[in-house]
Amino acid sequence: MIPNHTCRPSARRACTAALIAVATHVTAIHAAETLLQEGFNTDGSKANPARYTFTGKDLFEVPRIQSELNNYDQKGPLFWGHNFEVSYVGNPVIPARRMIFTWRAGADTSTATESLLKVWDSSVTWLLEGKKNARIVVSPNAASIGGLADRLTAAGHTVVDDDTSVLDEQDVVGDLMIHGPGAPNASRFVLVPKPVIVMNNPDYDDMLVGSIGSAATFAPGKVTIAAPGHPAAGGQTGSFDAFTSDQSFELVGSFLPPGATTLATVTRIVPPAIGNLADVEAVIAGTKANQKTDGTVTELDFSEGTPGSWPNDNPIPGGYTGNWGLEARGKLSVAAAGTYRFAVGSDDGSRLRIDLDRNGLTTADYVLDDPGPHGHQVFYADATFPAAGQYDYDVRSYNSGGGGSLEVSVALAAGSVADDALDSGLWEVLSTTGASPVKLQAAAAVTAYTAVGPNVEVQTPIAVLLNGPNDTPKGAFFDGGALTGFEGTGFIGAAGLNKWAYPDGQSYRSVRLAPVNVAGKPKVKVTVALAATVVDFETSDFVHVVVYPNGTGSTPVVLGQFEGVQNAIQPWLADRKDNFVRRLTKQFADFTFDVPAGATDLVVEIRMATTWWTEIAAVDNIRVTSGDLTTTTPVQLTAARNLGGVKLDWTGGNAPFLVQFKPDLGSAWADLLTTSDRSAIIPLAGAAGFFRITDGTTKTVKLMRATLEAAQEPDKPASPASGAGMVSISGNNLNYYVSYDALTTGISAAHIHAGARGAAGAPFIFFTPVAGSTSGSMSGSFSLSDAQKTSVESGGTYFNLHTARFGGGEIRGQIEP
Repeated sequence: MIPNHTCRPSARRACTAALIAVATHVTAIHAAETLLQEGFNTDGSKANPARYTFTGKDLFEVPRIQSELNNYDQKGPLFWGHNFEVSYVGNPVIPARRMIFTWRAGADTSTATESLLKVWDSSVTWLLEGKKNARIVVSPNAASIGGLADRLTAAGHTVVDDDTSVLDEQDVVGDLMIHGPGAPNASRFVLVPKPVIVMNNPDYDDMLVGSIGSAATFAPGKVTIAAPGHPAAGGQTGSFDAFTSDQSFELVGSFLPPGATTLATVTRIVPPAIGNLADVEAVIAGTKANQKTDGTVTELDFSEGTPGSWPNDNPIPGGYTGNWGLEARGKLSVAAAGTYRFAVGSDDGSRLRIDLDRNGLTTADYVLDDPGPHGHQVFYADATFPAAGQYDYDVRSYNSGGGGSLEVSVALAAGSVADDALDSGLWEVLSTTGASPVKLQAAAAVTAYTAVGPNVEVQTPIAVLLNGPNDTPKGAFFDGGALTGFEGTGFIGAAGLNKWAYPDGQSYRSVRLAPVNVAGKPKVKVTVALAATVVDFETSDFVHVVVYPNGTGSTPVVLGQFEGVQNAIQPWLADRKDNFVRRLTKQFADFTFDVPAGATDLVVEIRMATTWWTEIAAVDNIRVTSGDLTTTTPVQLTAARNLGGVKLDWTGGNAPFLVQFKPDLGSAWADLLTTSDRSAIIPLAGAAGFFRITDGTTKTVKLMRATLEAAQEPDKPASPASGAGMVSISGNNLNYYVSYDALTTGISAAHIHAGARGAAGAPFIFFTPVAGSTSGSMSGSFSLSDAQKTSVESGGTYFNLHTARFGGGEIRGQIEP
């Protein structure tokens, strides 16, 4: 937000229209030739001919989810289709205060000190805003929170078990809800507009209070008040003894919502450990203290209590158990050039490198990278050997706790091999013997590592607070809010795609564009705008960018392979083909891929799979280009108050430019104006707004504007009210935005009418104002007939706002260029 000046209380009304918010936008790529662009701003599947086709398209709002799918776990829309066909795309705003409380009280609270229990008491008081004798509902039951339920009862509250026969959580009667350990519905109470305490770590993400945590039992040290001035601290400060014995905790995950307040922490003693691939790299490099044991094996198959696909099951050198890192290295013997499929299974994660370019092993030689952690899972990747001979390799893996495993398999022949079960007869474990043209040249050198060194003290949260919508500052859910930054008004979105049957033969849903002729075109590329929430993605969730180079009968090629990284512990989608460096967020971003040489009738297809209502992904603005892509000078946008509205000025970029607007962050961008100039004056139709500039646009958008006043009404009502409006026209689509202030009585109706200045005409666009309001705004879009479009563009239409006092209209404004 960029305020132009500060408003004094006495001048507040005069200043409400002076707040201007500005967003700059950079179109980063340009090409010699654009062969196809699809922005999904209209339903191209219904065009003639169709611009694209869906598989498995459907949209379920919550009532339909409950009535047709008999599913009460999903609290928001499930959909595969356009954003304009569904109520919202994105995670919701927080409806009331929330708290994460990580201590599992057990059967009673006798092992805790009164100082700790007072933190619980004062937190509950803050959540309830001081309400006495509250009704507190616990899922699954009061017993799940142990002595804390007794504490609530002693404070005068009524604690009741959740009634699971009440399927819709909005029908549960209570003043405060507790999502306790073992709650059977992972999102139970998430959207209830009452305060909620969450105490079950696997559900932190599905309750939108943070990423998935972990369960741990340890001897806790002192508890420290981390926010001593917060009302929930109950006046307590400093550190104090809190427990008399080992305790169980539902630890928070790595990510919390912005603005979350850690009220109190507990000291935890953490022994040295290997918990990820970065730790494996550190022990190999010697930067993390370790003990190591060397060995050799003739087949890459290791098991420590975790069964895999092969029976060889070499032990971990050194006999390390529960927590270790592992590296196997040597040379591969390749009998014939070609592309061979590899499969790596591990518990918890692994990385395979092969020196295909024979210039030494580097990060450029990743064949497969699986960060984990997870139970034994198999991942697949191709490696193309340019010639027969020997190639250096290494494979690294780790076990962060419990059982562990590592298996490397190779296909028995070059070419395409299905990612099916490894006992299908098409695979074998990578070894010094076997039928595959790719085998170990000699026994692999193996080194196992375990971390050593002194224990480390860490402070882990015991209570985390999230403000509600009426607090200052307002609270926010974990990754709450709509997807932003999309081109135009439309995109394709996905949520909970497995909650209704996938199309036959597919484990995903897809949208496929019509073929585009790229025969003989140089340097063909596909650019796709992608976005996704950052909440809950598992490794089974994905967004794949696929092309059929020579029509749908040709073999599909996966260009982008965005998948869940660490089973919601690192909860975003990232491109496996780029070693998970490129990741998706709620802000749409462009991703560009090279199309295989020799393509002719190119078909672009997007495949998606997601598994929960909060797991939302989207695609927009697909472009197929030919020629060199170049980076332009970024667009730099400034704004200033102007007598006629907001004056926008910008530098950089390439004309023509598209000016876009939205009244708030949650709204979609609306096209306002196409211009070759580097400035524009936009009517300030409201207290605030966001603008951005897209350069090199192919759109033609015309801006119309209106000043609303009583003087334009035929009967000149006595009213101090005023208003401003904008209308933009692109093709036959009209976007409108109108605001009003100081109406003498509440607004009763609002329209765009056909009619010249001073003349009366019939309404043809009907708005839905907030009934009874005297100030506010309205926005939306409308599909015009050719005659209506001509009327608007010629100045033959007007805004008219009606009130209870002035039924014929209190303020009116002619819509003019």
